Amino acid sequence: MRKWLASANEAVFGYGSPVTMGVFRILVGTLALVNALMVSLDFESWFTEKGYFPVAWAERWSGDVWRINLLQGVTDSRVTVVLYVLMCVAALLTALGLFTRVSSIALFILTVSFHHRSPDILHSGDTLMRQWMFFVAIAPSGAALSLDRLIKLRKGTAPAVPELVSLWPQRLVQFQLAVVYFTTVWHKMYGDMWRDGTAVHYPWHLHEFDRFPIPPFLDTAPWVQVNTYLTLAIELALATLVFAKPMRKWVLLGGLLLHAGIEYSMNIPLFAFIICSGYVCHYSGEEVTAWWKRLTARFGRSTSSAGVDEPTPPEVVKVSEATSQRPAELL
Repeated sequence: MRKWLASANEAVFGYGSPVTMGVFRILVGTLALVNALMVSLDFESWFTEKGYFPVAWAERWSGDVWRINLLQGVTDSRVTVVLYVLMCVAALLTALGLFTRVSSIALFILTVSFHHRSPDILHSGDTLMRQWMFFVAIAPSGAALSLDRLIKLRKGTAPAVPELVSLWPQRLVQFQLAVVYFTTVWHKMYGDMWRDGTAVHYPWHLHEFDRFPIPPFLDTAPWVQVNTYLTLAIELALATLVFAKPMRKWVLLGGLLLHAGIEYSMNIPLFAFIICSGYVCHYSGEEVTAWWKRLTARFGRSTSSAGVDEPTPPEVVKVSEATSQRPAELL
């Protein structure tokens, strides 16, 4: 039992390469910026007193519950615009990995403020995005693939390869994904249409979500039943079997195909991209590094400029003079 507990503790709270969280940070920052720019097309409608959601509505929604909201009681649209621009800047800096800790915390606080300012326009992807931002903010997500690291390399204050870092923020992303998929299956099993195999038919006829037409044969028996039960099987696997390494890539491939199908047929902005961005956290930084090296070797390029070299354990990291002479080896 002690051996098992020690192994579990090492798996959750052990140390590993920061490369995975660097990739995750880039994905989250980029998606946050894209989402903010998409919302800006109807900024006046969503975030000003002239639009559909005046501040009074948000206050009525919040009630007596305290929430993080820098826009609490703000009716001056100029203040809202300034905070919105700062949110976009924070998203860009997070993606680039510049002032990573400050910019990621700012991105989380500002995004939560806008979400609490106009909660009626949100979908579950927005909720998950907030959680991803929080995990990026608490993780050493600027330790690899970042401008912060490049600057330190130029100054000679960072090792040629990144130190090992605590993996628990990455594990939180994995566990959050598992909880999302498990509770999804759990709630679906209370619905008769999921149990009798007809559930997939109905979302395809919610025309307010229409994007691209699906082949007509998919909306007939037995294909509806196949797709319904296959959806449940993939989601359950993403909550359980994904943690078994031999099954991992096949389970994640199933998840990618599932969300690609939803993205194709239904207009739910960025939902598929947001949830699938967390899939990378099921891979260690060493695995991402190895994959990048295989990819670049296939195309005859050096991996030294990619910023994905093997990490150095903290106890043996030393900043040598050679590091300062090779500043571009690792971002």
